Amino acid sequence: MTNDERMQRESGLIATIRKKLPEFAKACADDAELVLLHQDAFAADYQDDEYLLLGMAIKYAGLRGKEVRVIGKNRSSLGNVRDRTYRT
Repeated sequence: MTNDERMQRESGLIATIRKKLPEFAKACADDAELVLLHQDAFAADYQDDEYLLLGMAIKYAGLRGKEVRVIGKNRSSLGNVRDRTYRT
């Protein structure tokens, strides 16, 4: 891959993240060294396009010098919502 091709791909990645994940892009622009993601934020229902977006987000964070940490248990955020719903 040439340098021009790499720059085009990087520009495409940056544009995609800024468009589809604006809050994530803002978090990566922050002074913090770490960006937290809940594991259900991407592909909670195992969608292929969400897996791709997750990989792009991780790459974007790396370009910004950020560490990415994934937190949470599988579908735990959905379970908490259900628990609150059934208790009321």
